[in-house]
Amino acid sequence: MRNVRTVIEQIAATDVTVLISGESGVGKEVVAREIHRRSPRANRPFVKVNCAALPEDLLESELFGYERGAFTGAVSRKPGKFEIADTGTMFLDEIGEMSAPLQAKLLAKTGRYGAIVAATFSRLGGNREIRVDVRVLCATNRTLEQMVAAGTFREDLYYRLNVVDVRIPPLRDRREEVAGFVEMFLQRYSMKYGKP
Repeated sequence: MRNVRTVIEQIAATDVTVLISGESGVGKEVVAREIHRRSPRANRPFVKVNCAALPEDLLESELFGYERGAFTGAVSRKPGKFEIADTGTMFLDEIGEMSAPLQAKLLAKTGRYGAIVAATFSRLGGNREIRVDVRVLCATNRTLEQMVAAGTFREDLYYRLNVVDVRIPPLRDRREEVAGFVEMFLQRYSMKYGKP
């Protein structure tokens, strides 16, 4: 974890995209929030989108927004998460669960300037281009290299997202940290419930 902290310290002040990988529960979101907290964007929005929690059609409208009348039920304009995250950080959690068609759309909508930081897109049902300045952090519990080899994750998107790779080892490989976690949780819940 000292190596992870060192990488965070080295990259926090930059705008590089970061791929955070590790098993479920290792603290990928904690690492993403720490990168954001230490960055020049710390006082700007941190927007999290769980790519596994939303179906493909809903995920696209969540990311890029939509115009009134874009589809049945779109009764008013809605900004997407990329717009909400403008000047801040977008955290795409479980990016490995994103469908191939949406991977292509993410690549196309964010690829005009060669980096996700300067993304240009239009809302669903719209034709006005919107440009945002967003740092993108991604997380996955899957091995994207294997998915690329199997053809289930786009290679070009993988290389765009994986500028810096932060791999978090599972706690079973860091047993010396268990005592520190126990102490932290004891203090937290002791204070919360007013009991020793």
